[in-house]
Amino acid sequence: MSRTSAGVRPFPVVVVALIIVIVITIPLVVSFGLHREGEVAGAADVEKREVDIRPVTASGPDLASFVENPTGSQISFHRLSDDHRTGTATERFARPALSLIKLYIAEYVIEHGTFAEQYAAIDMISSSDDRTAGELYRKYPESIGEVAREYGLLSTRAHDRWGYSVTSTYDVVGFIVQLMEKDPMHPILVAMAEATPVAADGYGQDFGTSVLPGVIGTKWGWSDNRDLHSSVSFGENFVVAAAVTGSADDLTELVEARLADEVAAATGQTGS
Repeated sequence: MSRTSAGVRPFPVVVVALIIVIVITIPLVVSFGLHREGEVAGAADVEKREVDIRPVTASGPDLASFVENPTGSQISFHRLSDDHRTGTATERFARPALSLIKLYIAEYVIEHGTFAEQYAAIDMISSSDDRTAGELYRKYPESIGEVAREYGLLSTRAHDRWGYSVTSTYDVVGFIVQLMEKDPMHPILVAMAEATPVAADGYGQDFGTSVLPGVIGTKWGWSDNRDLHSSVSFGENFVVAAAVTGSADDLTELVEARLADEVAAATGQTGS
């Protein structure tokens, strides 16, 4: 007598199909899990390399590599005489722009604002006045986005509140370089050169890239709780920007340690 005739029925077709699907899917799930672990390891490696200066190719990193990175240090350097560039592996990562975003607001207002607003924008750069930034951004909420598009600032994104917008040291260096090429006496550059020793909120404007030899003008940024600091400076033959999670002294120490040779070469102060 056959097993079937004894009352034992074969597996239904649906059950057989389900088993086949499970067997096929298991390798895919395992593969996906390994890929995710690889991504995490890669991010950790970037954190370890983030303060290593390296040459930057003309094309730069692929756009798909841009990530939110509010904590990693960034440095970007551009020598004008020969377009030599260096920067950290993190230099294109979008991070809190702090008051560096005022540069973009000011550029738009200088081009589109009233006479009085243009002067207010220039003063905003010199004194880093938050109140003026708020007033101008409320009237011109399109300012950051429009300037980002015009100047090709691919890591820069506006927020409803100007202080929550993001940019990168790569973007802000590129922006200042373009201003210098367009007009070496651009009002924003003049405002940076005439920055007040103390900002409108009472914070000293004397740290970061401004301490480097040959600097003519600087714009600084800092968070309300003073745990994020950034700055961008220009000299006759270079533009440099840096940002850290840490104090103003941390930023100064970073640029002095990592940029001495680059600035020396740009200013002709290298030894024989």
